[in-house]
Amino acid sequence: MKSKGILIFSLLFFLIFTMGFKSTTKSNLSDSFVIKNVRIFDGEKVIPEGSVIIINGKINAVGKKIFIPESAQIIEGKGKTLLPGLIDSHVHIINTQALEQCLIFGVTTVIDMFMDVNLMKTIKEKQKSGQAQNMAYLISAGTLATAPGAHGTEYGINIPTLSKPEEASAFVKSRIAEGSDFIKIIYEEGKSSRSLKLSTVSALIKSAHKNGKIAVVHAATLKNCIDVIKSGANGLAHIYFNNAYNPHFGRLMAKHEAFIIPTLAVIEGMNGISDVQSLVKDTNISPYLTPKDIKFLTAKIAKELTSKEKKSKIEIIKKVIRQLKENHVPILAGTDAPNLTTTFGASLHHELELLVKAGLTPLEALKSATLLPAKEFGIKGRGAIKPGAIADLILVDGDPIKNIKVTRRIVAIWKEGKRVDREKYRLMVKKEWERIEELKKTPPPENLKSGLISDFDSDKIDSNFGAGWVISTDSVLGGKSKAEMKLTKGGVKGSRGSLLVKGEIIEGNFIKWAGIMFNPGQTIMAPANLSSKKAICFWAKGTPRKYAIMIFAQHLGFFPSIKTFQLGPEWKEYVFYFKDFNLEGYDIQGIFIGAYQETGEFWFQIDNVHLK
Repeated sequence: MKSKGILIFSLLFFLIFTMGFKSTTKSNLSDSFVIKNVRIFDGEKVIPEGSVIIINGKINAVGKKIFIPESAQIIEGKGKTLLPGLIDSHVHIINTQALEQCLIFGVTTVIDMFMDVNLMKTIKEKQKSGQAQNMAYLISAGTLATAPGAHGTEYGINIPTLSKPEEASAFVKSRIAEGSDFIKIIYEEGKSSRSLKLSTVSALIKSAHKNGKIAVVHAATLKNCIDVIKSGANGLAHIYFNNAYNPHFGRLMAKHEAFIIPTLAVIEGMNGISDVQSLVKDTNISPYLTPKDIKFLTAKIAKELTSKEKKSKIEIIKKVIRQLKENHVPILAGTDAPNLTTTFGASLHHELELLVKAGLTPLEALKSATLLPAKEFGIKGRGAIKPGAIADLILVDGDPIKNIKVTRRIVAIWKEGKRVDREKYRLMVKKEWERIEELKKTPPPENLKSGLISDFDSDKIDSNFGAGWVISTDSVLGGKSKAEMKLTKGGVKGSRGSLLVKGEIIEGNFIKWAGIMFNPGQTIMAPANLSSKKAICFWAKGTPRKYAIMIFAQHLGFFPSIKTFQLGPEWKEYVFYFKDFNLEGYDIQGIFIGAYQETGEFWFQIDNVHLK
């Protein structure tokens, strides 16, 4: 009787399976495949050895003994591990290429914390119509909630802002109407005078919940974090930035069932303690990193800390992660790419390494980039390997449960059951590096040999080479700062003349500047090869305040490399070496010199600008 029941069950299973299988079209059968004899991390636990059947872009079966269709392609997984596609829980998507890059590194889903709404709509339409196969799957907050002139308003995107609790409901409804999947809020009260007030943040959180959305908060300080969690925030977009510790923080998070996205790669990068060399030099990663990726990853954005300061910061991060783990707070892996010291896709592998160093086990780190973010953000069908799930998969060589760096040893990636062409991307990156080598061979501008750019001794504002000098202000990002320039009599060491620059930094943008820009190429912002020189030098004096030199290079895109300095009332020579900007000088587009960040009127004179 027992054997008869088993036989009937087997026949029913066979009929059900084959009926479903026969209903697929012949073309779809070519997309069916089986990964056999593979170690499986299903998002929650490890299956030491089993097989996974994928049909029509979805996982059909998972297990040790499962029926394998004869027509299915067989992929041998012995000695390898199959993972759900990774999820980066904190990015800022700037174009569709960013999503393509994420996919190349096995990041099949991203959670965007603020992007251009029109771009978001375009990508979502592609996803809906099945035209986003070459990109990581996107969910997004769209426009974040912030105060006028506060963090989030500095990126050149004209965004709506709010100032009081009464505006929260309309703001949230507008974001949902635009297609936002959740609400992202900026709260930096005490750190920034332009921050939203807690009452407005609380109103935003309540309105998000009322409309069926979760609220994630960028909270700058430990106190900010505690305040927003008590106000009902579902999650924190970062670990707090200040060097603080509260032994009850983990319990508070657990009590309110909140999650956290530590973004350790950025936090450590901000403090000058992140070691990305293990990523940059990893031969499993480096062939897929462009010159821009390398520059971003290796950029220095903080003053170098002493060994004691570094140790203190690292220990505090570990203590915070440890208490969150002990209180079973969901910890989600996120990179905050493309901030300096990060890049799309590759940085998530570094983030996993940092989480393990901070106290998570490799298994816990893998959950932080798969099942947990899918659960917390309600992403259906992703983050797990189970029947019915979307076939976003990564096959890696080895066992990442023993060594988290094994996630970098990618054998194959599938997005919705279709294999990602990593080789095509690798060849594109190779060509990019070859293009850089060609740029380095580009002849330098005529008259560069002497190094002189301008001595301002003639009757017009000119330069010894290049397209010359122009005014540059934050107006290109919607700012209101202004500047003007003119020749004036008298320069350094009794020379005939110098350049006088006057202007005003006006409140409005988060990043504010006004001054002059030298364009070394034949036209404005055209690249020029200045690599035969090591530094830019000039004499200057002016209003005592903060100034900056910003160098734009073609391979950096829209992000200049910046150094700040102070001027005084007396002439002084300033020397800035390209190496300190993490630049070699082969594709310089523009060099800005002027007032930076601090509001108010200013003037400065500049003379004898040259390269050496």
